[in-house]
Amino acid sequence: MKFTKTDFCQSRNGVITIDEYLAIEENDLLHHTQVKSIPEVHVTGTLQFDGTALVFSDLEMDGVMIVPDSITSEDIEVVFDTESQSTYSFVSLDRLETEDDEIIVVKRDTLDLNPEIFQAVLLEAPMSITKLSRDQYPKGDGWQLISDQDDREEEIDPRWAKLSEFKLDDD
Repeated sequence: MKFTKTDFCQSRNGVITIDEYLAIEENDLLHHTQVKSIPEVHVTGTLQFDGTALVFSDLEMDGVMIVPDSITSEDIEVVFDTESQSTYSFVSLDRLETEDDEIIVVKRDTLDLNPEIFQAVLLEAPMSITKLSRDQYPKGDGWQLISDQDDREEEIDPRWAKLSEFKLDDD
């Protein structure tokens, strides 16, 4: 989604309302993440132009992303819902009278929202996810896959068990 400075100047009160559907299937940036694809993103929100140089985005995004199962590597659909706010400038930061280094400078008077949307969606990707129940976790001879959410007792190493019988004075 791209907007030019002319689009903002021609808009009513400097506000552009967004209600778009996007899909991110093949992207070089996806190859460096755990997200395989983002078949559906619904983007709503507004872009507010201050009349001189700054544009303030207020976006809401919801949709579905495809990520691999952490155990089986099968595709899993994950529903997400997120928000993003950013500030863009049509002039360089040294010409602005602000110390805010969070402002994104727009190139060639064209504001591209795709990086903001892409980053907000990727931040919603789960670190690990599986659709297997705990009793389906892989196991073998003398080992089993466990979850950090499993309740288990701390077993004392038998080599150190005898030390617990000694009473030490902390005086």
